[in-house]
Amino acid sequence: MNVIVSKIKEVLFSVLPITALVIILNFTISPIDTPVLIRFIIGSLLVIGGLTVFLLGVDIGITPLGDLTGKSLAKTNKLWIVLIAGVILGFFISIAEPGLMVLANQVDLVTSGQIAGISLLIIVSIGLAIMLALGFLRIFVNIPLYPRFPEFITRAVLHRELGRLILVSS
Repeated sequence: MNVIVSKIKEVLFSVLPITALVIILNFTISPIDTPVLIRFIIGSLLVIGGLTVFLLGVDIGITPLGDLTGKSLAKTNKLWIVLIAGVILGFFISIAEPGLMVLANQVDLVTSGQIAGISLLIIVSIGLAIMLALGFLRIFVNIPLYPRFPEFITRAVLHRELGRLILVSS
């Protein structure tokens, strides 16, 4: 029961600000017809219910599966398996993304077919798959995301900057 309440709170924090903004705009700047406003409020309530059930299902079914898959991949300690899994996961997660599908259709529509939507979808998915595999490689090889400067360079730069500050303040 505690999980359901936390999911409802999470969804309310996401949906209520937008709903409140639309209602405020309705009464101040841009009034809309009452039936449309009622349909919007009913739709907002349905979105809250649907997202709550969806996120609960993700926590119950998908998240444990992802954890198990990640642990199994890490335990193999074989770089090629991790990289292939990264490419496959990256490609299929990206190609199934509804936002990317909408973008691809819009690009196809705006360019009158000069840039095919399916081409954009596949190219972006391949790019994301490669980048995800490179990210896995970075983690596997233990390459830091932000490499640190050697200490002597950092000291020299700080010493020079401190010297400038002292000269400027004198």
